[in-house]
Amino acid sequence: IGRVGRRATHGALPQFQRNFVWSRDDITALLVSILEGHFIGSFLLLAADGDELPFAARLVQGVELHGKKLAPERLILDGQQRLTSLHYAFAAPDIPLRWTKYAYRFFLDLRKVTEKQWEDAISSERGDYVGNRYQQDYQFENLVVPFTVLEDWNNWLNTYEQWLVARDKDLYFSQYFKIDKPAWTEAVDRIRNFLVPTLVIPKFKANDPVRIAEVCAIFEKMNSSGVRLSVYDLLTARLFKFGIDQHALWERAVEQHGLLNMLSDGKPDEFGVYVLRTIALMRGFDVKSKTLINLSPKEFEADFRQAVQFMEKAIGRIMSIGTDGFGAFDAKWIPYSTMVSPLAAMLHYVVSNKQIEEHRAYRLIKQWYWASLFRERYAGAVESTIYRDYQDWLKAVADPAFELAVVADARMTIVEGGNLPLRQTSRPNSIYRGVMCLLALRGAKDFRADDSIEFHTLDDHHIFPKAYLAKQKGSDGRPFSTERVNTVVNRTLIADKTNRRISNKSPSRYLEEVLPGAKHVEILASHFIDADALNAMQVNDYEAFLAAREKTLGTEIVARLNG
Repeated sequence: IGRVGRRATHGALPQFQRNFVWSRDDITALLVSILEGHFIGSFLLLAADGDELPFAARLVQGVELHGKKLAPERLILDGQQRLTSLHYAFAAPDIPLRWTKYAYRFFLDLRKVTEKQWEDAISSERGDYVGNRYQQDYQFENLVVPFTVLEDWNNWLNTYEQWLVARDKDLYFSQYFKIDKPAWTEAVDRIRNFLVPTLVIPKFKANDPVRIAEVCAIFEKMNSSGVRLSVYDLLTARLFKFGIDQHALWERAVEQHGLLNMLSDGKPDEFGVYVLRTIALMRGFDVKSKTLINLSPKEFEADFRQAVQFMEKAIGRIMSIGTDGFGAFDAKWIPYSTMVSPLAAMLHYVVSNKQIEEHRAYRLIKQWYWASLFRERYAGAVESTIYRDYQDWLKAVADPAFELAVVADARMTIVEGGNLPLRQTSRPNSIYRGVMCLLALRGAKDFRADDSIEFHTLDDHHIFPKAYLAKQKGSDGRPFSTERVNTVVNRTLIADKTNRRISNKSPSRYLEEVLPGAKHVEILASHFIDADALNAMQVNDYEAFLAAREKTLGTEIVARLNG
């Protein structure tokens, strides 16, 4: 460990690696684990030819080359945080740690080592406060040494022995020689000779797509310090070799596209991969990771800009409550963000191909969207689904007789089979969110304000209040289950203050006290509450209400599926 910590220049980081993010407490915990002899995980390295790297590389944070060329023999694939922490402790670079503005220095308390109080043996202090701790007289008096001296431990120990003999010969023989030295030597040797299992992937040529894809697959299954590295990070490094700065492309994208910026929070962690998927679809490729990592740099910047432009259009359509929008007026109601890529590619295709029947293409987009949503098609792994759906859509655009697979599935299951689990849906999955989107598209008006959703912040609340139903029983004489109370059929969009006014009142009561007198039918119709459902509310018949509203919602969903 001591040698690794001081000689970090033998290895480097692929450019796609994230920055060093460990805190002072993280580093302390790592050093304590080493001092106690605990397992700290393994390192994964990639053997490298310094003159022909498969990925752009950078130095470990805090390492300086002093004019030398960066030509690493190893690239650190897994273990960056731990290795950088070790270098930080042993070499004391002048860089601030996370959550601070200051560099910190790490020290070993030899008195605590003698007492085997390992957790108290490691301390740290701001670099501008350490003062005389780096002076040997202070170290000899207080028996606290910086980690920077441990590589040269034998010389430090010899000098200390000379100082101690001159100072107190009796203490040297009675305490130091018999007790302190064996304990210190054992602890420092444990640190300096600590072994970490290390796996090294053999080197390969920079233009080997198969091996690069294999490394990509490894990264997608690894999680370093809670930060999952994606194919986007890997491709960023590869493109850098061709003079393409994907980080800069992303920064410009979020500056210019407000919806993309909002949903991604300005970070490419998730939506950066969606951009690459959109590019792959636009180029006619699948969206598997091994394909994305090998996207050609040719015209990449132009394709990137096109992809984010149409992703912005796709997000805008998903969030629009206009006639042809999909109703996710708030980001939390977006059923699946993974649908952005195929939708963006579809919109790009319609604009780019003037020979197609645009009205049919847009109708197919709507059918695909609603069918995917209510069949929960994008709930799991999506790479194959995205490519298959896009290819299906292209065929349907070209051939009026071809039916999208997802639409055929929805037709047989929902339209003909009547299998739409609305009453069983009580958690915010895609079906639940889809109903909220349909309410927004319906122009749901607040019960009390009788005003459009466009001008109010509406959220999902119970129609038959939860507190009211808690005191009621069903036709079977039993209390209503939590799932039955919270079903999406009993939920709609109203303002928080309206919900507070409703409180635990029965529907028949709040219809008279909360809703404007002559507006019951009009307001409730905007919530898919028809005459039968309204009649059930007026007599507080929950089961009749569920049956009536479920039927009305189902009719609307079928209409959306039919385009």
